[in-house]
Amino acid sequence: MIEMVKRFLLLMAGVAALVGASAQENDGTFRSSMFPKEPIGRWSVGVFGGMDNNTHVVNVGYASDMKYTSMGGTTAGLSAGYHPTGWLTLRGDVAWVQKNYRLDRDSYYVSFVYTESTNNYLLVPVAAEISFGRTFRVAAHIGAYAGYWLTGKRQGQSLSVSYLVSGNEEDTFFDEDYQFDETRDNRFDAGLDFGFGLRMAFAKKIDVSVDMHWYYGLTDVQKNYMTNLNPRYNTTRAIQVGISYWLGKKNGERKAKTEN
Repeated sequence: MIEMVKRFLLLMAGVAALVGASAQENDGTFRSSMFPKEPIGRWSVGVFGGMDNNTHVVNVGYASDMKYTSMGGTTAGLSAGYHPTGWLTLRGDVAWVQKNYRLDRDSYYVSFVYTESTNNYLLVPVAAEISFGRTFRVAAHIGAYAGYWLTGKRQGQSLSVSYLVSGNEEDTFFDEDYQFDETRDNRFDAGLDFGFGLRMAFAKKIDVSVDMHWYYGLTDVQKNYMTNLNPRYNTTRAIQVGISYWLGKKNGERKAKTEN
């Protein structure tokens, strides 16, 4: 998590440097590549991609030999925004997000046993975003998401009959697709989406963005298929870099056309 925040701050510094280089002429005046003052009723569409880090939150209880650790992944998707005012955006995304994690079984007898889980989700976040600035904007958003667990994969080491017979550790490795169990697995996913970011007007109708997202899962990844189950949730942090295109004309362009 600390490394992700460091990378996010480095990206913000890079965006700020681009602002200083591209948003001003030699005399210090701003170019025309600014966000519209009042983009009432305008839409924007875009694409984004980045990296994420997921934590599988579970109370292991008395199973002290079980240790869950976070794992990184990737994210990408499409975005759309409606801008009723100059500072408010109602946005919706369609995002592919990986929610990966690792489980180690650290005991005296099976210290080498571990499983790395790769989980691909399709998320649809919707959020309200506020932002301020002209060429350079600071933004924050809060909303919710719903999604679906698309596919999974498992790899690692486990005890096997072959290993018990031969003692060859090569027989303990596995790499396989995850087979969903309708009785056990809850493939529906929902929770909160909140975060902050930066925007820079790059051209008359284009802006680039850097965003930090927290996808805070509120749904258990397993169904209540037996008694005394400990719930399991995913909390995912993502850094996304995107580019958006503004539909329609800026207010200044509309005004000039009307006057002509």
